[in-house]
Amino acid sequence: MKKILFLLSFIVFSVNNTNAQLSLSDADYDALNPLDCAGIDNGGSPNFTDGAGNYTSGMNDTIVLCPDLSQGSKVSISFATNIGYTWNVDGTDTLYIYDGNSPAAPLIGAFNSITDPLSFFVQASWANVSGCLTLVFVTDGSLEGTGWDANVSCGNPFQPFEPHIEAYINGVGPDALNPLDTGYVDVCFGDSILFIATPLFPNSFETNGFGYSQNVDNCVFDWTIGGVGQFTNDSVWFTPPQRQGYYVDLRITDIFPLNARTTCKVRVSQLPSFAGTGPVEDTVCLGQNTNLIGGVTPTDTVGIDIPNGELTAGGTFAGLTFLPDGNGLQSQTSIAFAGFDNNAVVSGPGDMVQVCMDIEHSYLGDLEISLECPNGTIVSLVNANNLAIGMTAGGCGNAIGTFLGNDTNIDGGVPGSPAWTYCFSEVNATLGTMCDENNLNSYWIINDYGFQAMNPAGVYLPDAAWSGFNGCPLNGPWTIIVQDNQGVDDGYIFEWSIEFNSALYPEPEGYQNYVVSDAWLNDPTIISGQNDTLLVVQPNVPGDYDYTYTVIDDYGCYYDTTVTLFVLPQPEIFNDTIACNFGMNVSGTVAYGGGVWSATDPNITFSDPNVDNPTISSTTSGVYSVSFTDNACNTEVSANIDFPPLPEVMSDTALCSLTLSATGTVAYSTGGTWSEPTGDVSFSPSATTLNPTFTSSGSGVYTITFTDEVCGNTDVVEIEFISPPVIFGDTLVCNYGMFVSNTVAYDGGLWTASDTTVHFTDSSALNPGIGVTFPGTYTVTFTDNSCNMSVSANIVFPPYAWTDVADTTVCIGTEITLYANENWTIDNYVWSTGETGPSIVVSEPGVYTVTGSNVCHSTTVSAIFDDKLCVIDAPNIISLSSTSGNNLWFVQQEGIRDFNCVIVNRWGNVIFEINDPAGTWDGRTMKGDLVEEGTYFYTIKAILDNGDPLNKQGFIQVVH
Repeated sequence: MKKILFLLSFIVFSVNNTNAQLSLSDADYDALNPLDCAGIDNGGSPNFTDGAGNYTSGMNDTIVLCPDLSQGSKVSISFATNIGYTWNVDGTDTLYIYDGNSPAAPLIGAFNSITDPLSFFVQASWANVSGCLTLVFVTDGSLEGTGWDANVSCGNPFQPFEPHIEAYINGVGPDALNPLDTGYVDVCFGDSILFIATPLFPNSFETNGFGYSQNVDNCVFDWTIGGVGQFTNDSVWFTPPQRQGYYVDLRITDIFPLNARTTCKVRVSQLPSFAGTGPVEDTVCLGQNTNLIGGVTPTDTVGIDIPNGELTAGGTFAGLTFLPDGNGLQSQTSIAFAGFDNNAVVSGPGDMVQVCMDIEHSYLGDLEISLECPNGTIVSLVNANNLAIGMTAGGCGNAIGTFLGNDTNIDGGVPGSPAWTYCFSEVNATLGTMCDENNLNSYWIINDYGFQAMNPAGVYLPDAAWSGFNGCPLNGPWTIIVQDNQGVDDGYIFEWSIEFNSALYPEPEGYQNYVVSDAWLNDPTIISGQNDTLLVVQPNVPGDYDYTYTVIDDYGCYYDTTVTLFVLPQPEIFNDTIACNFGMNVSGTVAYGGGVWSATDPNITFSDPNVDNPTISSTTSGVYSVSFTDNACNTEVSANIDFPPLPEVMSDTALCSLTLSATGTVAYSTGGTWSEPTGDVSFSPSATTLNPTFTSSGSGVYTITFTDEVCGNTDVVEIEFISPPVIFGDTLVCNYGMFVSNTVAYDGGLWTASDTTVHFTDSSALNPGIGVTFPGTYTVTFTDNSCNMSVSANIVFPPYAWTDVADTTVCIGTEITLYANENWTIDNYVWSTGETGPSIVVSEPGVYTVTGSNVCHSTTVSAIFDDKLCVIDAPNIISLSSTSGNNLWFVQQEGIRDFNCVIVNRWGNVIFEINDPAGTWDGRTMKGDLVEEGTYFYTIKAILDNGDPLNKQGFIQVVH
């Protein structure tokens, strides 16, 4: 509604207070010089006169009044005799008004005080696209009146438009309404319908270039779908929620607001009942024939029943009605009812529930509102007029200053908005008559334009009793009549409705679907009757067998039903099987109504041959045939039972071995599996070989089980395995003795040796002590008591280790090789120097140690290595003048205890003698004289620290 109010601001009629005046004598206001719609006085007071003073005789004046189309599209004129208005044109004179811009236009009317004594209202019609009115005033010379003071207005009155609806099933295809706009949309349940409002606006601004805007975007669309709800938009999706009919009511309201309404209907296909379709008998034996019943032609639809569909009744409303200004002017708007029984009449006030109308009008005090039934009976709803010209005498006449609804008090065609709804009822009234309520001066409300108006809340009592309608037919036009008895006020009825007692309405409109085509779906088991109502079928599969019957109705909706035959299966028993332990409990037998078991061999017995699942037993092994015959169809089925023999294995045995090949095993053809609980016995090539080789991991008595593959029956054999004794392997023992351990022998045994020097602590013990006197390699043997099996081992007793190395003395600076004694007791030599092997090379004096060892023993010995002075070192030249240290002669040797050195010249004369081994000679004689350059000779006699003598001779070359 806010959108409508906003748009109204652009279509308001010419309203101002400039008091612009128009006169018949003015120049034409034609299309080139239109009325200044914004400048003329449109405030409810006169603005148009016949001229100054009384009009004269012999007049033949014409004036054209055209609207400024940018301000208004139609010109209207109100003539009245009240509130400052005058209308006095002698009956011999005439005012001609034409619907157009010249006297050639259609004549609206010829007016004077005889034809219209009090008031009248004229307006350019919608057929008049110019919106102009042409007035021709003709007077004669006999009598004249005072003329008129009237009101000219221009504006945009409501623009009639055409409501239309289109409907698209599931949003596609052609328009589905038949007939168009007001017809039916026939759909299948589950279909959706896209309803689209497609109004036409022949009078809109968009079409003509004047008037007000009128298009899909600025209209309001109110959809009412009976029993579903209300929706707003120019298009709505509707998916019928039930299989029934629906009334669809579309009301389109433009920005004026003018509304127009159209209705259509939706019919939803009814679900057929297939209760009579189906098999003659619902259970048959496999392979037998039976019949199905179901119509297959449009004229033969046995078994199908389609219920009636119903449409719930919808409401009926009248549209916008203009209530023009004028003295005694009437406006009428009708609703035609045609849905009641032909003879239905009003029989009491309770038959009419209430009448409601959305109305606005200024000055209730000169207004009469009545309701007319189809036979012409009129009953007053509101009579506020007490003038003589009223429809009904005796009006209250007290509501001159009170409005109805949201009136603007501006003549010229503009309605107030939003509309107010007033309702009248004898049975639901909560208020008195409008006159009564107005007299109380308390039931008023101020409308949106600031004027005092009757309050729409509540339901008013009508002015006259509705019993006046008794006998009125319900079918036909019911009409609201509004009479305005004074000028300078107008209004609108936006819409109105009349509600009758629901008990008077006939049964809802119904509709009936019918079958267009029907058929049984093809099935290979239909033997005959495919095109008849009685089909012969022979189902070939046991269990539920389905046949489908289909129909298509006149709405194109597909329906089907599936009928089911139960086909008795042939009896079912177990397949050929194996039964262990000469008996089996039967299970899973399928038989309709039970049956009887039998066998031809007397070795077979049944716990009860008349039950579906007995116990079947045999006295001997073998393959036997048993039969079951069902009670329903006398069908026999058979199966073979194989009763296997119990398994047999070899006898218990003992052997001096860990391996045995089985023989003579007896088992069912599928064999079996060998097992031993401790897992110490293995089977080769596999445990499923009928006669495998048994291999034990050790001596002992083992229980070996054979389990047959089919029944799990077992047989056992005990085998005593005795393995060869086990002793230690070849070994090495230190210290000439050992204690044996881990000897394995099933029942003990005896130890012996190849050499008599070997002795045992207890030769009959499994683990005795063994000793020898001399080192060496000895063979010992153990022989078991059970199987006299022997096993031997070699024992190596290594000797104690021995070696030696000699002390050695050599000249200082001499390298020698130290040798350790090599013999068979030693395997490795390690010296204190870290070297290995029987010898090492040394040059430094000291104590050298060597360790000799074998796998068990070791010995360590030492040798002293010493050196001695074998020669005395002395220089053979001195330079007496040298400062570099070679100007002295000396002995370069330590370890001398006694020392004597004599130096002589070449003639043998003693030059110098030295008795201290640390002494030196500086080239002088014993007298202190330097010797001459030349060769001198020395003789040394010494005793070493160890007492060994050492002598040395040499020469000395002396240079200065």
